[in-house]
Amino acid sequence: MLLDIATSNFRVFASEAGLSFVNPSLKTQTPKPPQTWESSTYRVAAVYGANASGKSTLLDALQTLAHAVANPGHTLYAPHAQASADLPTTYDVNFTRTGIRYHYTVEAMPWGIRSEVLHAYPKGTSRLLFQRTQQSADTPIEVKSGPSLTGPTAEVKRLLTATDLLLAVASRYQHKTLAPVSQGLRAGTSIASVNRSDQSTEDWVQWIISRLIENPKRWQGIVKALAHMADLGISDVRVQEEQIPPEVLERMRALLAVGSDDLSTQIPDDALPSVVRLLVFTHSDNEGRTFDLGLGAQSTGTLTWLTTAGPAVNAIARGDLLVVDELDASLHPTLAAAMVRMFKDPDINTTGAQILFSTHDTSLLGNAPSKVLAPGEVWFCEKHGTSSEVFSLADFDTRASNNEQKRYLTGRFGALPDVDFSRVMEAIDIARAPQTAG
Repeated sequence: MLLDIATSNFRVFASEAGLSFVNPSLKTQTPKPPQTWESSTYRVAAVYGANASGKSTLLDALQTLAHAVANPGHTLYAPHAQASADLPTTYDVNFTRTGIRYHYTVEAMPWGIRSEVLHAYPKGTSRLLFQRTQQSADTPIEVKSGPSLTGPTAEVKRLLTATDLLLAVASRYQHKTLAPVSQGLRAGTSIASVNRSDQSTEDWVQWIISRLIENPKRWQGIVKALAHMADLGISDVRVQEEQIPPEVLERMRALLAVGSDDLSTQIPDDALPSVVRLLVFTHSDNEGRTFDLGLGAQSTGTLTWLTTAGPAVNAIARGDLLVVDELDASLHPTLAAAMVRMFKDPDINTTGAQILFSTHDTSLLGNAPSKVLAPGEVWFCEKHGTSSEVFSLADFDTRASNNEQKRYLTGRFGALPDVDFSRVMEAIDIARAPQTAG
């Protein structure tokens, strides 16, 4: 479970910026009965702001760290354009794993990791697990282990390079103490991400195909339920296998051979797939007759819903964090609200799963038909010059009777684009002017 994330000198964030899932009602380092982490934290964090204000960048900071924990050597240094070369990119995150709170900080330089520190709070008091430091690329890596750290730390240190996170190497080495902790921050393990790139959509389509192959009965039921929930007109879904024609396989072998250093290389028959797996959706017409359509015949909205709702259901089942950039892209506001309500409904979300998303959908801030987002679940990004800041709706007057959608759109909180029409006519005149050669 993510408690909070902060970063500095990360792209558009020159100074420290971040957000928190922790409810202000939590006054101690860890919850005291009858409080629990689930009752002391929000299930949702929504990030609003103008285009290019830093919404996606804030999400990227968390995902960058998560990928570095999963993949040793992943680049963490991503400085602000005007930052001094001796200023590190920093990450500061609090999270829980198996009910224990951890505080993890990282300082990244162009040459690698300058500092990496992990504390645990098993009984509400901070305990050092490890502190890793390196002053420059030419100095040795120093690792200080806390008294409660058990496992092959010396072996992990021998494998460590300047660009690796110790937590990532420890995870790969199956360190007794650190490997389980790392699962709370690993991309693809406890943190999943969805964005609106073609590659992300294709990756999640392939993920759905894999789930349908592994457990067709279960995942056919899930996809059909999600399609019914969104009123997509889909009554069934299945994976269809089609043989790849022999001549296509031969051309693929030829292309692979050309790309090899050894032109005499023979590509084994089993090195190439002999079948292609496709998603097929069953639809019904007004007369109740059914017909099948492939993935390419589905609308953008259908693909967006399935490749977002599918990962959401998986996150809720596992108790994971789902990070979604532009939740409202190609989704009807009713479906975006439904996605949020899935995570907020304690009868549906029984695992403490969370969703962190950016959006322009202001209807989520309104009161009709009912308020979807609480003030502590709403964050704003605002850019000033070349740097952005992040602040919470909870920092403002947030009486229950307020219409936060109207207040936001009228500029009460900032984080809106400053639309300037003063040069529109100039642009139109330029567009109208006849083009000249050269």
